[in-house]
Amino acid sequence: MSNTIFRVHPTINIGRVGNSKEYYLAPETAAGELQDESTGLFGGLPIKPGTESTPIDHNDFRDAQKNVKRQAARFRIFAYDEEQKEYPSKDLGREIKKGDTVNGKTIKDIIWMVHLANKKNNNYQITGTDGTEGIAPYESGNLAIRNETYGKQLDDPTRMQKLVIDAGPRTIKSSEQGTTVAFDKPTTATYIDNEGTVHSIGDYPKSYPDDFFEDQNPEAGNITTLGELQIEENTSRLIVSGGYGNAFSFKSATGSEPTLVDAIDNDGWFDDVSDGPVNAVILFDDGSISNVVGGWFVCTDPGYAPQTRNVVSTWDDIYNTWVEELNIQPELFNNGQYQTSYQSSFYDDILPVFHGAFLQRWNTNLPGQGVNGHNFIASIKPTDDPTKKIPNFQSLIRDPNNPEEDSEGVKMPLALGDAQKSFLSLSKTQYFLMMQWYEGKSTTIKIPLGEGEKLDRTVFLNCLGGRYSPGIDLTFIVRDVNLYKQDWKGVTGPFRINQASLNYQDAKSGQAFLTVGYLPLQTTAVQPGDLSKFMSQPWHTDYNSCAVHEPSPNPESNNTLYWSWPAQRPVQVYPAFECTFDSDKQQWNLGGQLFSIRGDGKGADNQTHTVLPQNEGRFQEYIDYLHNWHKTGFIIQGLQIPTDKGGNYGNDKFLEVESLYTGPGDIVQPWPTSVVETGNN
Repeated sequence: MSNTIFRVHPTINIGRVGNSKEYYLAPETAAGELQDESTGLFGGLPIKPGTESTPIDHNDFRDAQKNVKRQAARFRIFAYDEEQKEYPSKDLGREIKKGDTVNGKTIKDIIWMVHLANKKNNNYQITGTDGTEGIAPYESGNLAIRNETYGKQLDDPTRMQKLVIDAGPRTIKSSEQGTTVAFDKPTTATYIDNEGTVHSIGDYPKSYPDDFFEDQNPEAGNITTLGELQIEENTSRLIVSGGYGNAFSFKSATGSEPTLVDAIDNDGWFDDVSDGPVNAVILFDDGSISNVVGGWFVCTDPGYAPQTRNVVSTWDDIYNTWVEELNIQPELFNNGQYQTSYQSSFYDDILPVFHGAFLQRWNTNLPGQGVNGHNFIASIKPTDDPTKKIPNFQSLIRDPNNPEEDSEGVKMPLALGDAQKSFLSLSKTQYFLMMQWYEGKSTTIKIPLGEGEKLDRTVFLNCLGGRYSPGIDLTFIVRDVNLYKQDWKGVTGPFRINQASLNYQDAKSGQAFLTVGYLPLQTTAVQPGDLSKFMSQPWHTDYNSCAVHEPSPNPESNNTLYWSWPAQRPVQVYPAFECTFDSDKQQWNLGGQLFSIRGDGKGADNQTHTVLPQNEGRFQEYIDYLHNWHKTGFIIQGLQIPTDKGGNYGNDKFLEVESLYTGPGDIVQPWPTSVVETGNN
C-alpha cells in the first residue's frame, strides 16, 4: 500500500540520571521475565551499548572512576501497512532504517527531533492544602503552589521564565553517526518544519537555573544540560541520554534561604530530570517526506534493581486505564463490565505478579516464613490446579474492588498503598485476570504483540505502579485519560501522549516559550516537561525517604512497618561481599543483610544511624543523601557476578554490587515494628 504509517516505538521510553558521561541502554526485556531457561537469567537488565540485546553485568553500572552510568533510551521507527483498528494490532509492523525501500522509494535519511524541559518548580505541590495527595487535590481544588514567592499563578510570566528549565528542541540526522547533540546552553536549538527542513533558532529562550539564580549548594552540582542525542552506530535508531543527578538550590523571591526538609515538596531546588516529545521525519530519495507518529522520553531516578519486578507496574495502571476507559479490548471489558469469557494468559498476566512477589524478597527483610511463602509463589506452574495449590487464594489476595480491604494488612501484596490507601492492591484488571486463572479460565499462549508493541509494554513493565506518593518513574497522571491521544484507532495507535503542537517560529528571546501545559482532569495538550513535573522536588528526597513506614492511614493498633517501593528502591539487601563459600558443597551461601543506604557513622555527611526502626535505612538529613546518592549499590542476579572461586553466584541469588558506602549501617531485623519517639533518634 502507498499509505504506509510510520510510528516511533516505544511510545514512552525511560532514561535515568547518573553522574557519568557513559551510559548503558534501557532494558528491552521485562523485569523478572525468565529469558533463558537454560541458565535461569531473568529479564530487565539494561543493554550494553553497541549491542542488540547483550545484558550488562556487575561491571557495567559504574565507569572506571566509579561514577554511576546513565541509562539512555533507544527509539526505533516501525512501518505499518494498515491503520490500527484493534489491540494487539494484526499488522505486526517492521523496523525501518536509512537505506531501506518502502513502496518503491529509498529512505535517504531520518531526521529526529527532541525537546526536553523540567517544569517541576512551576507546578503544584504533590500534597494539597488539605493533606491529600495524588489526583485528590485536583478533584477538590485544594492545590498548593510550589515556590509561591515567585507568583501565585502558574501562568505568571516571571514564574514561567525563571522556574522552568527549558533546553529547547534539538535535531539530529540518522546519517550523523558519531555526532553528539547536547541539550546545553552553547548548542543552538533546532527544529524540523512541515517540509522536513531543519531550522536553527539562535534566539530560542533557553533557560537554566544559573541564568537567574546563584547556587546556594554548589556541592550538589550545577545544572547546565539536560542530556544528549546520538544515533546508534550502524542503525538509524535514536539514543537519548538525560541528566547527571545534579541539584541546584536558590533563594526565594523574598531572600529566604532554601531548605530541604520535606520528602516530596521543597521550594528553592531544581534537579536535572526531564521529559519531552520524540518526533521524526523520513526523507526519501525522490524528495518526498513522511512524518512519523511521535513518542516521548522521560528521565528519572537511577535504576538500582533493574531485574526486580513490581507486583503492580506502571503498565498495569496504564493498561487498566485503557481497558476500562478507552475501549482498547472490548473482548476483555465492555459496557462497564469485565467479560467472564475472556481467558487470561498465564505467562503475560499471572506469572508477572508471582515473579514480582518472589523477586522483591531480595530487596526487603522478610523472616524465614515470608521467604518460604515467596519461594512457593514463584514455584507455581501453568499445569498446576490453582484451587489445590492455593486453596485459600481469595482470602489471601487483597480485592481492589472492596475499599474495606485497603486496610487489611494480612493480605497480599504486603507493601504500602497508594495515596490515602494503607496497603497496595492489584489493579482491577490484574485482579480480574488473576481470578480468571484461579477459576480455570486461562491459557499458556502469550499475547501476540508486534515488536513495536512489545517495546511499548516492556518499558512500563520495568517501572513502578500502584503506589504513587508520588512515585519514582511516572506518577498518578498515567491513570488520567487526558494524558493520552484518545482517538487511537487509525494512524496513532494506543498508549501515546497527547502531544501539543508547538510553533517554534513564535519563539522569542527573553520570553518563555513553553506555557503551563497539561494538568490532570483538563484537556490541554502535553508539552515538554509535563510528565516529570508531578514528581518529588528534588527526586533525591523522596528516594531517601521511602524505605520502611507505617501505613498511611495507619490501621488501628498497627505498629508493623512495611516497604514503599522495594522493586525500585531496595531497602534491605544481600551484598555479594557478605556471601560465604562452602568448600565441601562447592557453593556460595548468603551472608547477612545490610541496608541499601547506610552511612559509616563518621561525620555529618554520613549519618544514617537512628534508634527508631521507622527511620532506618535512610539518611536522617535529606541533604546527606543528595550529596551521597551516587554511592548506592545495585542489585543484580548472581549469574552476572563472577566470584573469586571461579564461576558466579548462581541464578538463585540477587545480590548487591558496587556500593560505595563504607559502613555497615544499623542492624537489619526481619519485619520491624515502630517505636515511640523519645526525643533522641
